[in-house]
Amino acid sequence: MSVSKPSTARAKLTLKRPHRLALATLPPRAFAFCHTFGLTVWIALAEGSGWRLILPGLLLLLWPAVAYAHAVLARDSKRAEFRNLYFDSLLFGIWCGVLDYYLWATLFIGLACFMNNMVVGGLRRMAVSFALFAGGALGWGVLAGFEFRPYVSMGLDIYQVSGAVIYLLALAYVMNGQNRKIGRSITEIQYQNRVFHALLDLGMVANRAPNINSLLDDALRHLHADFPEYGFAVFLQERQRPEVTRYAAEAGLRLSLEDERRLGSRLARLHEQDGGTLKLNERSDGEQLYATSMAGRLSLYEGWLVVRAPRLDAALERVLTLFVDQLAAATENKLLHLALQRAAERDGLTGLYNRGFFESALQQSIQGKMQQPGIDFAVLMMDVDGLKEINDQYGHLVGDQLITTVAERLQLQCREGDILARYGGDEFVILFPSADLSAPARVGDLIRTHLEGQHCVLATTEGEGIEVALRLSLGSASSSEVPAQAVLTLADNRMYDDKTQRRKSSVLN
Repeated sequence: MSVSKPSTARAKLTLKRPHRLALATLPPRAFAFCHTFGLTVWIALAEGSGWRLILPGLLLLLWPAVAYAHAVLARDSKRAEFRNLYFDSLLFGIWCGVLDYYLWATLFIGLACFMNNMVVGGLRRMAVSFALFAGGALGWGVLAGFEFRPYVSMGLDIYQVSGAVIYLLALAYVMNGQNRKIGRSITEIQYQNRVFHALLDLGMVANRAPNINSLLDDALRHLHADFPEYGFAVFLQERQRPEVTRYAAEAGLRLSLEDERRLGSRLARLHEQDGGTLKLNERSDGEQLYATSMAGRLSLYEGWLVVRAPRLDAALERVLTLFVDQLAAATENKLLHLALQRAAERDGLTGLYNRGFFESALQQSIQGKMQQPGIDFAVLMMDVDGLKEINDQYGHLVGDQLITTVAERLQLQCREGDILARYGGDEFVILFPSADLSAPARVGDLIRTHLEGQHCVLATTEGEGIEVALRLSLGSASSSEVPAQAVLTLADNRMYDDKTQRRKSSVLN
């Protein structure tokens, strides 16, 4: 015979914090029902009803506790409290009938019930409350007979009116507390929206910024626009040499160069801090500077976000942590992007622009010439003479030294805006945007003067030094001479013509 075991699954009574409405209505409800019980006792003693009226009145003292327990145990404590407010109206209506419709009690208790329901649910709930109150009062009259008690004594009138005033003031106090909570919630939501908007701006700035300086300047400008009550600054210092500030930006701090230097030096002494927000010196305007470390968030730098604020509270500290995380991530991504971009645009041996970047820039100049025929561009092609012989005799490592030497000296002859690139093995090219043939002629003269025939020492793999004279063949062309698409070809042809003439001259000599 099998014995059935009782199920181990049992319903567990779980207590939870009720809805704020249940917490807010508990004190006024307890006061109202206790006051009504006192009113009942007064009438019983005044008219000799004795315990016949007082004993049922004890139920008034129990109801606030029952209503609160109902709200606590219900799945939806807010809906449970709405039902409690309806039951308040019904119970008070019945009790006004029990007290023979004592005038002041019926008037003030009814108004309190209607007002409570209208506050939480508007006119519709007030109408239902009125119906329940009137139904309870009239229902008792139908069952027990209608007797009216318009007046008992002056003392009882004063007691009832005083209780009504206290109840209304208590209700107003509760509502004021709820309004303050709502106001704080709205303020917090608005603050969170500002934070979200600022973080979104930082992401957009990171995508648009062409370099780190622009990223930091634009990021702080947007932060200050979203939080004008604060001032911001950021410092990125070299990890191995924290006394060296590589990048700095500020918005809303009005720092002089000397202020930036002193602040950077102060932060350099704090570079070993693990993180968190530190309090710096107080400013002359009475506000305080706080610094939040980017410790561990950057691979190449130690970073600090500095904020000017009247005080540091928990909300501001959380926001600074978010800003530091976002700014550090944006900076690290930009550094990586710039490194990848540099690797894609630069020649690995010389560090000059590579052929791909040059051809892209050349196409932009060609399109610009087609759109605005009055704007010309020019090209200077160069070829290092003797590289093949160096490679054949001493090896490519020595030939690479010759290439890098020529690249370094060519950079000295170029101006900002000139695009110097390594075009091939021993070929270099310079693009002069918005220039005519005079630009390559000027640089060509400089090359003939400062590079041509100059000697450089190259180290062989055996450690010996060989002396080589630098010689370059040059050819230039401009869009003022030929169609834009033919400029590079013409410069290339002229370079080879120059190389041919130079070889003939060396043979004759």
